[in-house]
Amino acid sequence: MAFLSMKSKFKIPEKFIHQLVKLPESGMGYQLVKIFLVDGKILRKRKLLNSSILVLDPDEDISSFEIEKIELDR
Repeated sequence: MAFLSMKSKFKIPEKFIHQLVKLPESGMGYQLVKIFLVDGKILRKRKLLNSSILVLDPDEDISSFEIEKIELDR
């Protein structure tokens, strides 16, 4: 039996959406981004759908208030 993991998703704050819609997509409808958290942690290669919905790994539990900066991850 295969285990299917559920990834958590949430909408990022509008201030980041306005910045990210101007940047290129990594693939059709998504961007790969680096998420810089206020505690200094960096989440790399996270998928952002339509410049607004952040997809996290199942073991990650962050809120939008913890995000300090978002950049494209090339």
